Amino acid sequence: ELISPFREPLSKYLNRHCASASGFFLEEHRLGNPMYSDLFLDLLKRDESAPLRKYMSGRECTVMLLNVCFERPLAIIRSEKNSATPTGKTTSSSLAAYGINQWNSPSSQRKLEVVRQEIEMKHHYLSQKIKEETLLTKSNEIASSAADQPDTQVALQAARRAVERAKEDLNETRRAYTHEISKATFQVLPDKDSPTQRPMTTTALELQYQGFKIVEVLISHDSAYLPEHNDVVRGFRWLWRSRGRHYRLLHEEEMPPRYHSESLILAKFLTSYSKANPTDVDVLFDLIRIFLQPSSIDFSFVKQFLNDTVSEVLSSEQKCQVMQRFLTLLSSDGSDETKTLSLQMLVYPMLRSTFRQTTKNYPPPTANTLNKILPDATIKDLILILCKDGSSFHPKLTCELLRLINILLENIRNKLTEHRKDMIKYIWNILKSDDNGTKYFGYLVVSRFVVVFETPPKVTLQVYVSLLRSHHSTEKHMVRAALDTLVPSLPNRLTEDELGNAIKYTLKLMYEQVNSVPQLAHLWDIITRNPNVYIGHKSKFLPHMVNSLTKLGLSPNAPAENKELS
Repeated sequence: ELISPFREPLSKYLNRHCASASGFFLEEHRLGNPMYSDLFLDLLKRDESAPLRKYMSGRECTVMLLNVCFERPLAIIRSEKNSATPTGKTTSSSLAAYGINQWNSPSSQRKLEVVRQEIEMKHHYLSQKIKEETLLTKSNEIASSAADQPDTQVALQAARRAVERAKEDLNETRRAYTHEISKATFQVLPDKDSPTQRPMTTTALELQYQGFKIVEVLISHDSAYLPEHNDVVRGFRWLWRSRGRHYRLLHEEEMPPRYHSESLILAKFLTSYSKANPTDVDVLFDLIRIFLQPSSIDFSFVKQFLNDTVSEVLSSEQKCQVMQRFLTLLSSDGSDETKTLSLQMLVYPMLRSTFRQTTKNYPPPTANTLNKILPDATIKDLILILCKDGSSFHPKLTCELLRLINILLENIRNKLTEHRKDMIKYIWNILKSDDNGTKYFGYLVVSRFVVVFETPPKVTLQVYVSLLRSHHSTEKHMVRAALDTLVPSLPNRLTEDELGNAIKYTLKLMYEQVNSVPQLAHLWDIITRNPNVYIGHKSKFLPHMVNSLTKLGLSPNAPAENKELS
């Protein structure tokens, strides 16, 4: 890359006139011009431009930068907040208000091309009909000089009608094309009642892009830039949460490629700010928004950052803030998808790092640490929310909450003792769900509950019998996990007579379903995975074992897993 030898002396000269230099370059018509914007960015990056960067980081220049580069998008956000107009269905006009031209997309261009081809076809058809009409007119003139020819007159009239129809079709297609072109015109004329009176334009998008680049340079040379400029951070967080950024990410193909990196740049800014300010846990929940919609951009670094932060960086008090912030989100009217992502990307990694007592490099958490992260009030609030709003959650969110309960039962059972009645009531209602994934996750948690707390034998047997009959379930892995949890605890939770009843029911089901290969495979899988529970009754199972071998493993069409089981 060729660089002018005059840039080094120019940068030294601008260091002596920082105010005039910043005022010169921070003008809309210059920042929007690559000749000036590229020069300014190159000058800012130079090692000898430290005084200029320091001045650009000052209060006066920061305000100027926000007003010039981000005035339009921030004004749109403020107008939306002040407007009582609800968010409706997105249209071409409403999308254009955020700088999105739907007619730039390949699909829209193909649509216009189809209409253009249709016009050409109808124009060609019209030319053919005009030629036919001309020939018939000449024939009619020749025939009329000799004698009256009624047939020629009829053919001529039919040809004229065909020409008129072709002209009408062509004009209608041209009007349709003109209408599509008018819709494709990138101009937004907001309604009087529209909150967005000044929409995003290409110029506004370019100024925002240049603003991002300038801040990016300043951060690369001063890691404390964002923590020291709350107004910049506040503006970027507004942009991150804004409807415009969300729509521009959803409609990437309709945006110029130059502006595809808007969300990526903002994500890097927010992760940089969060690293410098781990006490602000709200930023972690803001970053989750990027995973609410698919994108062609790789945001895996955000996921890794969230995992590392909640696992390694946050203190016990800050982890407690994360839990409280999650409970506030869980009880709010926010989307279930956001709540699910919060569990998956923040709460689970945080709890795994807290309970990793099986790893030699990390000692078990002390009671004091657990009380700081999960105080009794937090546990109580969680159970209250589940009992109050649990039935209204989406099945996917319900499964994630059940996973959370399972983790808590496994690691902090003592803190859940006083809430066990409310917990089992909530979980038992889930077992009645029509969604198989939710229902069998509920069985897994109930099995964990039986292992942890004293449970009435009737309930334990009921859960055991239900899982024995669940061989047709599409959630086989969940059924197997529930049985692997429940069955080893049966000798401890049932008396000898009650355990005998469980064995009798297993034998009865094996006898009744002797012709059902899936049911037999399911039963024998349970027995082979938990031999210590059934070894005392092996004499009762041996006759059934011999009869089952031919059905499970000797059939030529038997699945490989059945052959291995036999």
